[in-house]
Amino acid sequence: MSSLKCHRERMKPKYSLEDYIHEMESRSLQQATEEEELDVYQQLHKKEKDLILAAELGKALLEKNEELSRKNERIAEEYSQKLETHIKR
Repeated sequence: MSSLKCHRERMKPKYSLEDYIHEMESRSLQQATEEEELDVYQQLHKKEKDLILAAELGKALLEKNEELSRKNERIAEEYSQKLETHIKR
């Protein structure tokens, strides 16, 4: 079980979900004016960086979804146990 925790710690993203969202929003504002000034290779490099950022954002969203699903299951189980206890009284 501890190896699973170590694996999760290594796989955690460097930044929070909010950091990724902020980065994507700020890039889209700058993108329109900058694209006119960049050559094709610079545009390609920028698009590659955007693709990596989008992949990291997707991974962060997936991890957040999994975390929320586990939390939801735990809350449902706790509620079910409390309900059973209440009914037995």
